[in-house]
Amino acid sequence: MKKQPLWITIPVTTAVLLALAGCGGPDSNAASSENSSSPTTTVGEQTETGSGGADFSNENETGTKENTGTRDNEDTSGSKANDIQVANQLKMKDAALPTSFTLNKGTSLGAAILSNTADAFKVNFYATTQSVAVNDQSLTASDSKIPVLASYEVKTYKDSNQSEIFPETDLKDIPADMAVDLGHGIKGMSEGAAGSQYLTWQEGRWTLEIRSVSEDEMNNPGIAKKMVEYLESHTLPVPKDKGYIKVEYPSGGKSVHVTISWQDGNQIHQLQTDQVPLEALGMAVSVKS
Repeated sequence: MKKQPLWITIPVTTAVLLALAGCGGPDSNAASSENSSSPTTTVGEQTETGSGGADFSNENETGTKENTGTRDNEDTSGSKANDIQVANQLKMKDAALPTSFTLNKGTSLGAAILSNTADAFKVNFYATTQSVAVNDQSLTASDSKIPVLASYEVKTYKDSNQSEIFPETDLKDIPADMAVDLGHGIKGMSEGAAGSQYLTWQEGRWTLEIRSVSEDEMNNPGIAKKMVEYLESHTLPVPKDKGYIKVEYPSGGKSVHVTISWQDGNQIHQLQTDQVPLEALGMAVSVKS
């Protein structure tokens, strides 16, 4: 397999992170400490085999990536604090949002609020070639070609135990021939069904699942081990009941879709992105109200 050039993650711009969170001053330390005290974690080269060429790290193409927040009084991402005032426009009380994203060098962070009530909201985040205001028409136009970094929404339910979002998974007694050691005392269950390979494991109240096409021979355990390692030093939001992370590689394995969902009382938070799993985890880790 041809060795891919590396991504380098460079920390930038506390101002953007704080504006996204809608907070500042001393209280912002908790919101930014995990992602602002050190550069975003990167991992080694891809470990997938066969035709699956997707890289689950930050190192899969030529170029440089940046985290949108760490260095005071500097704005190398091109985003201005006053341009990203999402939290201040949301009607939901104490709304939580991702506060850290990884961008290609030379791009900025844009945002559009697609729905906004006291009980629910949905925000799309974008990688833009120049700084634009929240809800700028260029982001939401029907012919817009600006890529969506992530979609984040929170909905209020009478019953937040939604089985289609949080499927029941029994990992108490994993058969020996299906057990996979993922490190740090965590075991996953590997199984195949209908042309797909699944690897599922639990960490606290979170259930995590990777699905890939069998013929692609993706190294699901290798991907899972990197995720487990990342979560040893990065803390996801604590679900009041359940959390579910679904990583899906379509046929060919050259792209990925990640859905991260968790319950918080009668609310369900859901983040969706086509960024690699570690970047998706980083977004979820950074969610602050």
